[in-house]
Amino acid sequence: MDSTELLRTLEKRIEYLEQKTELPKLMTPKQVCNFVGISESKFYEWKRDGDVPPAIYWSERTVRYDRDDVIAWAQEHKIGGAV
Repeated sequence: MDSTELLRTLEKRIEYLEQKTELPKLMTPKQVCNFVGISESKFYEWKRDGDVPPAIYWSERTVRYDRDDVIAWAQEHKIGGAV
């Protein structure tokens, strides 16, 4: 691994750790939307299509998403981007 690759790997790891410290362990749908940068209506559209992180249901109206699942889900949806 050359120094450029090592630097990119370290930057990604730092970004991941910063996200973990800034986000609550269990996130509301609104917090997920804010993190991803989408509207709640878009999130619920994706949910109807089955394309959201796994949910934790405390009751019919109380839903939470595990921060680590949300981060992994967001990473899976990355496309392209500058290197």
